[in-house]
Amino acid sequence: MKTILVDDEIWSMEHFEEECSGVQDVEIVGKFDHAKNALAYAKENEVDFALLDIEMAEMNGIELGKELKKINPHMIIIYATAYSEYIAQAILEIGADYYILKPYSREDAEKVIERARLLAHKQKKRVYFHTFGRFDMFIDDNVVPFTNAKAKELLALCVDHQGGNVTMEEAIDKLWEDRCYDRNVKSLYRKSVIYLNALFRSYHLSDVFENGRGFCHINKNMVECDYYSYLDKDQKAIDSFNDEYLFDYSWGEETLVKLM
Repeated sequence: MKTILVDDEIWSMEHFEEECSGVQDVEIVGKFDHAKNALAYAKENEVDFALLDIEMAEMNGIELGKELKKINPHMIIIYATAYSEYIAQAILEIGADYYILKPYSREDAEKVIERARLLAHKQKKRVYFHTFGRFDMFIDDNVVPFTNAKAKELLALCVDHQGGNVTMEEAIDKLWEDRCYDRNVKSLYRKSVIYLNALFRSYHLSDVFENGRGFCHINKNMVECDYYSYLDKDQKAIDSFNDEYLFDYSWGEETLVKLM
């Protein structure tokens, strides 16, 4: 987890950093005694976990937490504060993931690290779809090769539908537009569905792609996607959009128009 510490008390950050030394999954990438400097860093760099003080000059920790969530809605936000009266506000306003009260012990710091690790593992999804440009699927950070091009396109169509059903009729109309709607083309659709089911089963991810009689869809809650992050107003996804969307597939132009 790429971690930042934000506190106007240097000793507090040094204390936590010392507790983190040698801990797997925790990489402290920045320490800031001014919230605005932390915010500027997060806009330009990946941050998974932020440990924030609440009572700070210029911008307090709750205000900072709100801005960090705008940049990355999945960022883990945990507070370390001497003022317990602010905790309820932090939880209600930004959905803080956890908190500890100062002065905290080594045991408290270990609990924070463990909580952040558990949250990160829970939030990290194995499947990632790249749509801004050429369509690709990554599983466990590795690109997945496809031997069936139409199955890959069918999956892209499901991603475009954001978890909604893709009917067999629509899939055939878009993927096999030059073919008659007959038994043979229906067979091609079913072969693509079978291919995708087998592919996800091979990765023990059979719940990602689902199908029924005459339809299929993806389980949106089990995947990450640049397109979905863009719709959630994630700043990094917005910055990565280069006016290209599923450019291998002509039907993607309809969504591209909405994005521009």
